[in-house]
Amino acid sequence: MRGGIEVQYAAAARWAEPLDRGIARAVAGALSQYSGLRAYGFSPTIPPPNHDYNVHIRIERFEGNDNGQVTLQARWDVTPADSSEASARGKVNLQHNGWQPGDYAGLVRLLTAEIDEMSRQIARSLR
Repeated sequence: MRGGIEVQYAAAARWAEPLDRGIARAVAGALSQYSGLRAYGFSPTIPPPNHDYNVHIRIERFEGNDNGQVTLQARWDVTPADSSEASARGKVNLQHNGWQPGDYAGLVRLLTAEIDEMSRQIARSLR
């Protein structure tokens, strides 16, 4: 984000997979690690295996800005597989400062750390 209002796309730096699937894969891996449960990522073409919970995440901000701040802002909820009522919900607003704009590998590292922290919060709700 430039100036808080303009999105600037990098001409050569791209995610290697669709962002929704990459985040789902990262969250599933972290949940498996931190919760002791087996977690599966999102795939729109493959039905999920038998499972106990659904985790829904709404990403509101996932960005680095020209001031060197990296932000993940999201809301999440956990529902038992046989229910539509959330058993847990939360929100995160994680920020790191000191990112050098243009250092896309650094941006990915910081955003990955923020996804990991959000996953830890979700995992704690499953205990």
